[in-house]
Amino acid sequence: MSALCYLNGKMVPLAEARVCVLDLGMVRGFGIYEGITAFRDMPFRFNDHWERFEASAKALGLVIPKSKGEIEAAMRELIKHNSPGKRAGIRMVLTGGEALHGLEQVPGRETLFIVAEPVTPLPSELYKRGGKLITYEHQRFMPEMKTINYITAVILQEKRKAAGAIEILYTNNGTVLECATSNAAIVKNGKVITPDADILKGVTRKVMLEVARGAHQVEERAVSIAELFDADEVFITSSFKDIVPITTVDARKIGSGIPGPVTKDFMQRFAVYAKTQ
Repeated sequence: MSALCYLNGKMVPLAEARVCVLDLGMVRGFGIYEGITAFRDMPFRFNDHWERFEASAKALGLVIPKSKGEIEAAMRELIKHNSPGKRAGIRMVLTGGEALHGLEQVPGRETLFIVAEPVTPLPSELYKRGGKLITYEHQRFMPEMKTINYITAVILQEKRKAAGAIEILYTNNGTVLECATSNAAIVKNGKVITPDADILKGVTRKVMLEVARGAHQVEERAVSIAELFDADEVFITSSFKDIVPITTVDARKIGSGIPGPVTKDFMQRFAVYAKTQ
């Protein structure tokens, strides 16, 4: 059974899906996207992703050509066809469409496509022993929007793999920001602290804040690099990784060097929450 792609309102075989070479997403990198996970054939926290998608489209002046209901229905169809009964990863992309004079965006010409595929989980051992981050000085353009500009992240993948890291942690002027595809948080004296400015506020991050209510003290504010290295625990949150304990940043051990109790509690709370959705 060949995989399908939802392209401009139609289901087409993924192998035959095509985007115009004059599309602004191709020639100028002008577009937005959402990465959504799916449990039991249902997109996880679709409303949150849709809200962010709408905000990103508005920031770029893009018109979403289909309704929220139509897009959610298309996602469900794709999941059931491409990844039936399995956890899926969904990518929804909206570009400026065919450009005028190679540069101008014309409302109404937008290109919208959605793909879905089975998720390959990270090794279970990683959640037990913790992972590694490497830092890199970088501030994303329009950080609060999910644009398709991932040039820095793509370039750094070989460096990340060579270091044995699972993510790249962006920093700026002594401040911790976010990872290339995740949000970050530290734990100090039982308090969870997570950056709140100049970042993309992820949906898993939002769930983390929700499940913490009544159980943990959480503070959203700027986090310095010094605080990062002095933290008792560090973890990251991501739609495709869930909550991952971090025990090494660059070559430095975090806390005791093993996943801590607060991180473990968050991991358990998220797992329980995901099963109910």
